[in-house]
Amino acid sequence: MLVGLNIILIIAIMGGAIAFIGDKLGTKIGKRRMSIFGLRPKHTSIIMTIVTGILISAFTLGVLAIASENVRIALFGMEQLRAEMNQLNSDVAAKNKELEAGKKELSEKTVALNSMRQDVQATQAELEEARAARNAMSEELVSVQDAYRQADARLAQSAKDIKSLENTRQELEQHIEDLRVTTKRLEDGITHVREGTVLFRVGEVLSGALVRPGLSEEESAKAISSILNDTNGLILRRLGIDENRAVIYVSRSNLDEVAKQVASATEPMTIRVTAAANIIYGEAALAEIHAYPYQKVYDKGDVIWSADVQGGDNAQFTVLSFLKDVNAQAKAKGILPDPLSGDVGSLPGDELFDAIRQLSRLSGPVRLKAVAVEDIYTTGPIQIELRIEPVRTAEE
Repeated sequence: MLVGLNIILIIAIMGGAIAFIGDKLGTKIGKRRMSIFGLRPKHTSIIMTIVTGILISAFTLGVLAIASENVRIALFGMEQLRAEMNQLNSDVAAKNKELEAGKKELSEKTVALNSMRQDVQATQAELEEARAARNAMSEELVSVQDAYRQADARLAQSAKDIKSLENTRQELEQHIEDLRVTTKRLEDGITHVREGTVLFRVGEVLSGALVRPGLSEEESAKAISSILNDTNGLILRRLGIDENRAVIYVSRSNLDEVAKQVASATEPMTIRVTAAANIIYGEAALAEIHAYPYQKVYDKGDVIWSADVQGGDNAQFTVLSFLKDVNAQAKAKGILPDPLSGDVGSLPGDELFDAIRQLSRLSGPVRLKAVAVEDIYTTGPIQIELRIEPVRTAEE
């Protein structure tokens, strides 16, 4: 800082001296009316003032250039300074790239280090698990050794028990042989009772029940098993047997298939258990399970079937033929028929005879109608009323 003050002081003194000298020269030139290069004294005085200013500036720059390297560089080395600055900028950019590459490599190394740390932690965890497993195996080995000693002791005891059971087996075999002989005698004595005693014919409906929708396959199987238990009880009662034992048998595939059908249904299903073969007194009852949708087919008052017929002498044939058509129409609509007879219902005898008698008394065409007397569902049977109405001609 002291050097700077000295430079400023020197510049101020020299500038003042040069200005003073220039002023004196200008004054003398003005008084003497001197002329330079043939100029007027006034112009000569102005030139001296300009020269004085130039000298002051030159002296100032000279002093600054001598005293300060930065000033010399600013005056005479600016291009070199710019070249060096550009080179430094290039070097800085290169170093920045190297720095970014170093940061990227450092990040990769950090990720690898973290991965290695995780591997080390996983290995340590596996090591702890292996140690725990080894300790558990050691304890289990001790337990197995104890169990082996106990099993060896039980084996010795079992050998004694086997010998005792062998003796008992021989005694039981002899007893079984005696019972076999007795059973043969009893079977020979009751064969004549069993022969020809058919409780249920093949295809005959043993029982039926309704199952609601929305059940799972397991729940459906339980519901069907409950129906089979009720059917088993029905057969036991027909046989006059009080004890609780199984006399009805259904194949597992049949049970599983119907359970799936019921589980997938979106409407109530009616379950029918039918005889798969003639069920003979004293023999196993083979049965089959069937599932059908439970729906309303006819409302009370609906006309199931109607036909224009001729009254007169063929009334009986006409009515019976009409009832067959009613039966066929009801089955076509989904009413389940009786497996043995194929009928979906029956008409009371007195109503049948009344209809035949009434039709035989008429002559000409009449309309015969079968009307539902109640709501009818797929399970049946249908209850109908026969109505005989006159046929209206176009002229009427």
